[in-house]
Amino acid sequence: MRILYDDNMPYAAELFHRLGEATSFNHQNIIPADLAAAEALMIRSTTKVDNSLLDIATHCRFLATATAGTNHMDFAALDARNITYTSAAGCNAESVAEYALAATLHGLCQQHKIKLNDKVDVFKTISVGVIGVGQVGRRVAHKFASLGCQVVLSDPPRAKAEKKPELDKLQQVLECDVICCHAPLVKDGEFPSFHILNEQVLTSLKSDQLLINAGRGEIIDNQALLALKQQGKGPMLVLDVWENEPNILVELIAHCEIATPHIAGHSLEGKARGTFMLFEWLCAQVGMTSSVNMLDYLPADFKQVSCSDDDLCVGTIKTLVEKVYDIKIDHSEFVQNMAQSNCFAQMRKQYRNAQYNPNTITRREFATLNISCSHTNTQTLLSNLGFQATLVL
Repeated sequence: MRILYDDNMPYAAELFHRLGEATSFNHQNIIPADLAAAEALMIRSTTKVDNSLLDIATHCRFLATATAGTNHMDFAALDARNITYTSAAGCNAESVAEYALAATLHGLCQQHKIKLNDKVDVFKTISVGVIGVGQVGRRVAHKFASLGCQVVLSDPPRAKAEKKPELDKLQQVLECDVICCHAPLVKDGEFPSFHILNEQVLTSLKSDQLLINAGRGEIIDNQALLALKQQGKGPMLVLDVWENEPNILVELIAHCEIATPHIAGHSLEGKARGTFMLFEWLCAQVGMTSSVNMLDYLPADFKQVSCSDDDLCVGTIKTLVEKVYDIKIDHSEFVQNMAQSNCFAQMRKQYRNAQYNPNTITRREFATLNISCSHTNTQTLLSNLGFQATLVL
């Protein structure tokens, strides 16, 4: 089998050669001859799958994206050619949830709603609304509920399908201290998500609220948001996704507390899971058994710390989060680089990748931090946040 895979898929070179002749490609410059010869095409969201691409890929039988989102794929065009396809749903959900937690801890401290010396009980005074309760939204809700936050959910399609009215609370979500957007982009049908946060909704939000978008840029009307911020109004902003990527509304960056180039899900584990999910799927399609374990490929650079706190405080939790992922670093690099030129696509592709920057620090997930805990309640909470916490008596 001839396999063509995106060169931004970790461990793809090590895996796909097991199934045949595997060649990498750069999404900005796909060689037509390689595309025409490929029987299996493994992509990321930067490759648009439409009739023009599939008209060249005449031998393609299998196509998969190593991403959770599928807005870049024309399913009708794939179906018309009897091409079997899939996505890596949920591959980076943990990474995005960790991004949302890191952003919230930073934002709430900046707003002085929580202080570093506050006990963890302070989170009981914080309400968190989650728009979109899929793979990511569920993890986000779980982390904040574990902290003791009041969590409100909005996912009308799920509310209807599962007959759960508690999942249809958009108005209550919009009144929360923190609003996390993780809905997929849906432009039509009964429950469109395009511009859920339109000018009218954005105008209703208060300056002491924190708005995080790590879902899809088009969920929020970016022009309306910019106009609101230019008037000195609107909530504190954390934006990882933007309308019209990579040609984003650059003026909006200056109004963000945290701004990043669509990398919330780009931990090493998040991207690697996508590759391994695609490899296992392709093995199944061709009747082969997959005998690989992602953990055998990931670097074993685990960190070890101890925590003797019986009653955790905000500062301890924030310190533990930042030992693994300091979101301010990504914000600073994005702002500095975008001030020089619109390098959004380049920054996203090269994010924390030693191939492009040997001095970069690879982003890992919370589970790479082993925490020895002296108290059961501390171990339970930190485990629920995603850390590898163990009880040592």
